[in-house]
Amino acid sequence: MAAAVLAGCATGPADKAAQESAADRVMAAYDVPDLLAQAAPAVTQSLNQNLPDDVDTTTRSALRDAVYEAYDPQTLQQDVLDRLRDAAARDDQQRALMSAADALHTPLATRMIALESATGDPDFAANFKAFVEQPATPERKERLRKVDMLAENMKVVELQTDFNVTLLEAMIRARNEASAAEYQVDNSRVEQMVAETRADIGNKLEQRVPLMLLYVYRDVDDSTLSEYTALQNQPELVWANQALKNAIIDTLSAASDRVSENFTPVSS
Repeated sequence: MAAAVLAGCATGPADKAAQESAADRVMAAYDVPDLLAQAAPAVTQSLNQNLPDDVDTTTRSALRDAVYEAYDPQTLQQDVLDRLRDAAARDDQQRALMSAADALHTPLATRMIALESATGDPDFAANFKAFVEQPATPERKERLRKVDMLAENMKVVELQTDFNVTLLEAMIRARNEASAAEYQVDNSRVEQMVAETRADIGNKLEQRVPLMLLYVYRDVDDSTLSEYTALQNQPELVWANQALKNAIIDTLSAASDRVSENFTPVSS
């Protein structure tokens, strides 16, 4: 603790500003604000589907307000930024964070990351299915090997798994806050549900994500794909991707705790 305090005192305003800028640029490169903005609607929609029927409209509205306050996008963004910057200081990776920010804003990285937005296209599912059903040639197997490494270094599966599981647990705990005792899920059952969901989602994503990346990068030549794989394999990017994933999940977990603080049960 003393070392951390001394390190903080030795860090000047300019250094903090540079680290905050680097953290912000990493978040922007990966469209983290858009991801965080999905949290409140996702938790609310799940609550609407799972709250007991006897929870009245007034209580539902109060719970919704508590969720949206806890998962306010601007608050989440600042929390992730602070956690990412603090992780760089704690791990002595300030230079790595700035190098990662620079790397993610190169033409190569911006082009490759932009291709991933294709997963939101209306025809994506049908086109992806047709692509997956094509014969697995040696060339395709080699590209899949590179994409597997990309997915691992970018922490795509871990992030998507933890994102969904964290919001599921948040929904269950928020549901408990608004439900009568007989409808509440006890802690041991919550842990069991979370573990089962984590295993199920994780297994599915481990199989699906590399194939999805293989599809969205289908028109990228082998040389460019190799170059991007090497970029994401740099120690600075590997550290930044892991630190960013941790910052996002820790932020969402903290927001889940705030739901209980913000929610006041309505007296009958």
